[in-house]
Amino acid sequence: MRRSALVLLGVLILVASIPAAGKTGFSGVYNVSGVNPGVGAYKGTLTIAPRGEVYDVHWAIAGTQYGGVGIANGDMLSVAYTGGDHSWFGVATYTQQPDGSLKGRWAVAGGSPKPGTENAVRK
Repeated sequence: MRRSALVLLGVLILVASIPAAGKTGFSGVYNVSGVNPGVGAYKGTLTIAPRGEVYDVHWAIAGTQYGGVGIANGDMLSVAYTGGDHSWFGVATYTQQPDGSLKGRWAVAGGSPKPGTENAVRK
């Protein structure tokens, strides 16, 4: 009986240490590629850093810097962001894929009526 309990405990510890569906969390540095409606394709870098229960989010795209703050809900990360002059704002939602990459949709207040799309692959 004791040996069975120890084996069961070992299996439970092993299972608990495996990330769900291979997911590794949102934090990290990613290569991004996306489509800006009416403008075209773009590429850049996305950095997501945890800060307590929120995430600091930073993009570097074509020499332009964007920053925001996000909150996670399950496999989704919602982000409010702006550019350097803070004269506008946008929202983005990323869904984490089983391989840890992110699929995103985003929009800017007063911008295109069609959302942009963005894929992010961890570096």
